[in-house]
Amino acid sequence: MLHVLFGPDEFRASEALRSLRDTLDTDGSLASNTTTIPGRNLSPSELIQHASALPFLAPVRLVVVENLLTSLGSRRGLVDTWQPFLDFLPSMPETNHVVLIESPKRDDRDSSVARSPLLGALKQRPNVTVTEFQELKTWARGGPSEVAQWLQDRAVRRGISIQPQAIEAMAEMVGANLRALAAELEKLATYADGRTITADDVRLLTPVVREERIFDLVDAIVEGHAANALKLLRRMLDDGSETPAHVQLLVARQLRLLVRATEILEGRGSQEDVASITKTRGFPLTKLMRQARSTHRGAAEAALRAVEATDHSIKTGKYTDELAIELLVVQLASLAPRHTRTRR
Repeated sequence: MLHVLFGPDEFRASEALRSLRDTLDTDGSLASNTTTIPGRNLSPSELIQHASALPFLAPVRLVVVENLLTSLGSRRGLVDTWQPFLDFLPSMPETNHVVLIESPKRDDRDSSVARSPLLGALKQRPNVTVTEFQELKTWARGGPSEVAQWLQDRAVRRGISIQPQAIEAMAEMVGANLRALAAELEKLATYADGRTITADDVRLLTPVVREERIFDLVDAIVEGHAANALKLLRRMLDDGSETPAHVQLLVARQLRLLVRATEILEGRGSQEDVASITKTRGFPLTKLMRQARSTHRGAAEAALRAVEATDHSIKTGKYTDELAIELLVVQLASLAPRHTRTRR
């Protein structure tokens, strides 16, 4: 049997693989009869060799191939190249299971696996199962969201009692990051020690979202979204998850990167130049490029000077740290380009 697991929700895909392993491992011998191989540079003959080898003193054999379809892409003649493996599938030993698991990168959520011609050919074979794991939605109309329902189902399977309000709080705070949600659920269950998990427990013990929340706050400040930034700032200061000093530090860091990026772009530099000089990659680079293209070096430098002035006002006792950071948010909003401020 061949199993194809793919999609942007790599956590549910990995859970499906684990469930398959548990189902197949009836006598504890699967570990010594499991082979995991990278898909890059794998040839049809090599995969056939692995898939045709019989299990050793065990009822089943498992072959896990990582990112084969991702590495192959949609190159011309792909199906013809892999025709030997397609022809082999009907005769693959019944004791053997091959899993093609595809894990997209975080900054490449639109995987081309679904459009793979080889996947299309595999779907036509009778002993092939294909499962796509799309990211669950955090919103719904007239009922719980997909994320909230997933969390509720997981709690039931794990024998964990949790209030609906706590589930809603977790879904709101963590979002669709199921791996983080699963870890937080286990931690909260340990903390509750048999009692029902409450929304207060979630707010107290779920710092996993703090990093994402602080960077949302920094983005809102740098991009001049004063109302949203002040709301986020007030919430984080009130719950004690952030301090004015740390917020100011991260804002200054992002503005320094923004000054460098605008300088490079105004000097006709490329995105690669920005990445090399600022040492940013992936989504942070994409975000920095968006911010740099929507402003100019003079505005970025003025914003950085405003942060420095705020730091001086705090150290000299002119303002409290909380008042100073709130005033800074308003000041940076006035410096941001108008089309950036009104985007949200």
